[in-house]
Amino acid sequence: MIYRFPLSDVIIEITEEKHFVNTPEYSDEWMQISQTEFSLTIDDIAHYYVRAGKLIQITPSPKASKPSIELYLNGSVYGAVLHQRMILPIHGSCFNFNGTGIMVCGESGAGKSTVTASFCMNGSDFLTDDVSPIVFNNGKPQIWAMSDRIKLWGDSLEQLKQEKDGLHQIDHETEKFYYPMDSDKGTVFPLNQIFLLAKHTLPEVKFEELAGVEKFTSLRNEIYRWEFLQGMPQTEASYFSALALISQSVKVCKVFRPEVIHIDEFRLELETFLYTSSPVE
Repeated sequence: MIYRFPLSDVIIEITEEKHFVNTPEYSDEWMQISQTEFSLTIDDIAHYYVRAGKLIQITPSPKASKPSIELYLNGSVYGAVLHQRMILPIHGSCFNFNGTGIMVCGESGAGKSTVTASFCMNGSDFLTDDVSPIVFNNGKPQIWAMSDRIKLWGDSLEQLKQEKDGLHQIDHETEKFYYPMDSDKGTVFPLNQIFLLAKHTLPEVKFEELAGVEKFTSLRNEIYRWEFLQGMPQTEASYFSALALISQSVKVCKVFRPEVIHIDEFRLELETFLYTSSPVE
């Protein structure tokens, strides 16, 4: 069986024998982690083993569907591959707005993917969803566009006036779907602005620009599967300088979003901010 995965140079093998990390730096009941090895067991789904950022071995459960296996493959396992390669993955979605590289991060349910989809359905260019790899060119952070679909809830599709009929449902237990997006997969684009979304109870959208230690710490908290770094000291050390470079050249703004606001209204608030505020040079 062929499984969908963002990186074409990774070998994916289906095995009956489960492989584990020889000498883990960190382990718990689900995973084992060292600098070059990673294993993850998800009951009734699959066992995954990753080595050196180049090899993935999957031992599927007989009960598991292909979409459920791919969900973890393109999530935690993808994150482990990037960590092993020391490519900084940020938990956010990205798009190109009038030549400005935008990343949308934030707490679960704040609307990262929905905001990104709304911008892209109104003229922006899609770059990434959920896992956003960051590479560097002459010390400047670049978004590595490795996505060609975006995950959206059923109610988000309704707000975006999109039909869910014909879309691939991520699993049978949730109303979440993959929505195909046009993308120049494999290209890189400068990262200029990061929005950190947070819900609040006030009726209006509020913007708070971050600086100094708060800015650095907020970026650190957005590393995708940061908990894996407990077993990867070399990767964690490399990310310190990467986050420092992002802090120096990228504007980071916390956006307080009312709990009830239509996506189009929220997008227009963000657009106004972008038109009236210049990114860090």
